[in-house]
Amino acid sequence: MKKYNFYNPDTHKGYLPIRVLSHNVIDWFENSVPEFLDEMKFEVDTNGLKAGISYHIEESPIHTVSNIDSQKTIHLYENYNQFLWALSYSILVSFDEGIQRPHMEKRYYGKFDFDNSLVKTAFALFHSGLSLFKGFDSDQFFKLPNPEAYGEYDRFYIEKTNGVYIAAMVFTLIHEYSHHYYGHLEEHTKKGIKNDELDADNYAFHILSKVFDDEKGFSFKYGIIISLISLIFVDDTMLGDDEHPDPDDRLNIMLNKMNLDEKDSLWGIASMSILLWADYYKKEFTIPTSFINYKELFEYVKSHLDKIKNYS
Repeated sequence: MKKYNFYNPDTHKGYLPIRVLSHNVIDWFENSVPEFLDEMKFEVDTNGLKAGISYHIEESPIHTVSNIDSQKTIHLYENYNQFLWALSYSILVSFDEGIQRPHMEKRYYGKFDFDNSLVKTAFALFHSGLSLFKGFDSDQFFKLPNPEAYGEYDRFYIEKTNGVYIAAMVFTLIHEYSHHYYGHLEEHTKKGIKNDELDADNYAFHILSKVFDDEKGFSFKYGIIISLISLIFVDDTMLGDDEHPDPDDRLNIMLNKMNLDEKDSLWGIASMSILLWADYYKKEFTIPTSFINYKELFEYVKSHLDKIKNYS
């Protein structure tokens, strides 16, 4: 069986297998929407935006998702990026193999198909990714599906995940850039800061919507959703804070802005992610065994989630 290994110690820096995709992220960020690159260069040349990205490689638990500081430098963090890739793979495989395939074959009964080895592995990676919020163990990520080294059997889902992850990172980077673009780095009220986050989401969506009809369009839609889904797993409340709106509300806004068909799998992916959150944090959640379409499923899950949040 053919083996793939993309690690180059001279160019790939870091402790985690996500290190092999750093250059891919920059390539998509700079070249997916050419007019955006021109705009960003203008901001660097005239308005103080720092060229380049500060990439933090730390043997520590996740403490920051991403940010842009008062010096107008964008910061990314390897540990969070590894979590994001692990989550992207887990969500993609769990949905395709654990829900969509059984549903199409009329054997979905409201539970994941754990007889499928891919689903078992996806859940193992899901829990490994979440472990980065509590500690740091790099070895586990090299033993599970990862973008650095893999065989032919794992190639399809790993390479599909790579596209989703890279798109999610591009959304994140444009989101952080927009805080500079809109002047959000100045002092604001707490309410104003929350609105800034929504404005940044909308700006990044606006930029990427220009390529929704291109070859990478579905990856970018998927990436936007995964980027926001990742935020719901930060804690067990699904509540924002003084500076951030509730992550499920941000997710809902982006889904509706996409004008998706009611059968679109992205509704199902968002639904399943909330169900995974409820299961991981041991929230009581009734899972429907049947539904007309994925949008109906999402609306059911979202309404049930709203009740949980109101009771907490």
